[in-house]
Amino acid sequence: MCFSKISVVLLLGFASVFASFGDYRSRDSERFSAKTVKPFHTDQDVVAIIMREGIPRGGGYTYQYPRENPEPFMTDKYAVQGDLSMEIELIASDYSGVAIAIAGSVDLLPYMEEGVLELSIKGDKGGEVCQYVVLDDGVKTSDDSGESLQLKIGSKSFGDITTEWQRVSVPLKLFGNNGVYWDGKNQREIMLPFNWDRFKGFRIEVRKDENKEFKVWIDDIVIKKVGEEYKGPEGYPFRNVL
Repeated sequence: MCFSKISVVLLLGFASVFASFGDYRSRDSERFSAKTVKPFHTDQDVVAIIMREGIPRGGGYTYQYPRENPEPFMTDKYAVQGDLSMEIELIASDYSGVAIAIAGSVDLLPYMEEGVLELSIKGDKGGEVCQYVVLDDGVKTSDDSGESLQLKIGSKSFGDITTEWQRVSVPLKLFGNNGVYWDGKNQREIMLPFNWDRFKGFRIEVRKDENKEFKVWIDDIVIKKVGEEYKGPEGYPFRNVL
């Protein structure tokens, strides 16, 4: 009796050894199903993702100014790809903005000739006017703090913001090479070469009284190695040069 029990155990052991992985796959194929999610388009040209389905992870962050300005937040009210976009409301009666900073920084120098900043934007009322701003990872200022240099370009150069989603593509070379930051100690703007090898993030801002009110949604903000050739308004090119 004991010998028979041992034989059965051994036979079961040998059977399990010779069972193939295919047998297990067949057994489990109907037990588990992959969760269906809305896919993002595969794009091998993307150098940096600034914002898609959330505020940047791993050290990324957002900030708004002035401090009284509403904080940006993710919402499922609208989206281009995926499920979420970022809602941004700015104080139209003041100089105000919202920035999205990535974790670390990215070297964009190899892509200056053909690279682009791309984003999708949708206005609450339509006709909103703003500035698209790129930021580097900062310089040491006279008051011994760090300030990001900024390069700005007007939204109207890339079409009107409407109540429908618009895909905006801004060639990096249009921003130029001479950034500015506000020197709080001396109460003036300082111009210095922008650190394209240390790109840090994106900002959307409005000038005082440029809008009666300002609320937009933005989505899928990326830097791409190659974009379409820009066909600008009369007077193009308009670049930041010394």
